[in-house]
Amino acid sequence: MKTWSESFLGFFKPKLLIILALGFCSGLPFGMLIDPLSYWLREADISRSTIGLLSWITLMFTFKALWSPFVDRIKLPFLSLLGQRKSWLVLSQSLVVISIFGMSFSDPTNSLMVLVAFALSVSFFAATQDICIDAMRVELVLDHEQGEAASMYQGGWRVAFLVSQVFTFFIASYYDWSAAYFSIGILMGMLVLFSIFVIPEPKRPDSDLPGIESNPLKSFKNLYLSPLKDLFERYFDNNILLVFLLIIFYRFSDIELGPMAMPFYVDTGFSKEEVAIVTNAFGIAMTMAGVFVGGLLIYRYNLMAVVFLGALLVMLTNVAFAWLDTIGHNVSALTVTITLDNFSQGVASTALIALLSGLTNRSFTATQYAALFLLATFPATIIKGFSGFFVNSFGYFNFFLYAAALGLPAAVISFVLLKKKFAPSTS
Repeated sequence: MKTWSESFLGFFKPKLLIILALGFCSGLPFGMLIDPLSYWLREADISRSTIGLLSWITLMFTFKALWSPFVDRIKLPFLSLLGQRKSWLVLSQSLVVISIFGMSFSDPTNSLMVLVAFALSVSFFAATQDICIDAMRVELVLDHEQGEAASMYQGGWRVAFLVSQVFTFFIASYYDWSAAYFSIGILMGMLVLFSIFVIPEPKRPDSDLPGIESNPLKSFKNLYLSPLKDLFERYFDNNILLVFLLIIFYRFSDIELGPMAMPFYVDTGFSKEEVAIVTNAFGIAMTMAGVFVGGLLIYRYNLMAVVFLGALLVMLTNVAFAWLDTIGHNVSALTVTITLDNFSQGVASTALIALLSGLTNRSFTATQYAALFLLATFPATIIKGFSGFFVNSFGYFNFFLYAAALGLPAAVISFVLLKKKFAPSTS
């Protein structure tokens, strides 16, 4: 077992700082599609049921497995000097910038569908960016460093996610939502330059792997079936069914809560300034604490133990929101709830990313990770689309208890795998 000092110092390797930056690049556009957009729509008097359905915009991140093999194998000739990963990274980031600018010039009261179209564009190109980043995160570090890498990535992601929201809420408070989104577009443009000049191109072991063929069936086999076959062969006799069920159920609880958080704040009477300060600014510190603790525990102890801990904490978070609903507009109670929410998400997300990363083979990094991510997000994302209808029918209190109950299967399965001493391996 590593000492606490060894565990702590493990976070300060140069390549892990690069992964921290990659996490920031990933979290910034995603953050614009969640809380700020929900608050903007609710403030524009868009119904809760519509907001819930529009949360399906993020399904692009779920379905990125469909085009991840092409990102894995196809070279972009006009950006080839940057390398396989960086060329796709820079292209997707540039298109995200253009799409965010498009959102900034849209008005949900007069042209909701135009805003939705640009939001879908942000989602698609940000998901493509994530294919590159997920692969680079795995490829830049050694197998035994995946826990630390997951922690650093999640730290950067969460900071960007929350900073984007603090930034937008404050700008929207003093100007408007168009100015807020335009400012984020400028920040994202700066990240494009950072990716070009600072982010390194990882070395890949898959140069001899088959890619696109003239025969469509052979191409399908090379791009889709071979990576999945490799995954099943490595884990067929090692609790693969339980692992897949764990991945499916692990984010049910927090994903279901997501679309209704901002409408809940609006309906409870919290101002944009209060949301920005408490749920975002203060939440950054709590998230970083959760990410750091999660990574430290993975590095020092057992991954599955941290996975189990994360599942329990996320369930408690939803119970805390139910309690907040009984309190009403109270900043202190909101602070307590956000403390638990952000800390638990930091721990749970770090554990899940480390688990998915550990399951992938470096020869099929982008494809396998995207496929596992599909399992982790698709079922929960479909269910969350109906969250507004649930709130309309049963109220916020019952909704939060229902969201908490959705996390119970993940807690049970992770406990079983912990007892079975399951451990992922990339080889």
